[in-house]
Amino acid sequence: MHTVRIFLAIFFTCSAFLAARSMAYTHDFHYSRLALEWNENTSTWQGILRIFTDDLERALSATGNQEITWRLGDQLENSAAELAIKHYVTQHWGGQLLSDGEQEMAWTYIGKEVDFDLTFIYIETQSMKAPLPLKLHSNGLFELFEDQVNEITLKLNGSSHRELLSNESASVRIDSIAP
Repeated sequence: MHTVRIFLAIFFTCSAFLAARSMAYTHDFHYSRLALEWNENTSTWQGILRIFTDDLERALSATGNQEITWRLGDQLENSAAELAIKHYVTQHWGGQLLSDGEQEMAWTYIGKEVDFDLTFIYIETQSMKAPLPLKLHSNGLFELFEDQVNEITLKLNGSSHRELLSNESASVRIDSIAP
């Protein structure tokens, strides 16, 4: 009887530990945030995309239709990570400058920083004639999560504007950013 108690105590302790460990890396909501700021000196939109690391790793694996151990931010990070992130971001976040026809926003991938559960991705557009009007779109992570929300914030001349994009509305036109 004493052996059974010891076995059950070990079993439940291990089960609780594994459950707590798996919960530490999951989250209840699916959200990304792209903060864009107009740089008057370079005539570019400079952006920081903040995304949950586990969601990004899952999206990168889904793109290649195979489970890959990415280990973003780790010393053993997959050597294909930078190129895969660049490709994924440029395919799923974008836009057009709408003045004088449509000028596609071509992103230059600057790099990334991983802070455990968040990855910060730095991007910049090519030089543009004017900051507005813009049409922005984002369908990043929509292939994984029905409840995914991608926030886009823009800062221009001290004013800011915020949009929330989802599966139902993955693009937005922005004509002005009023104070």
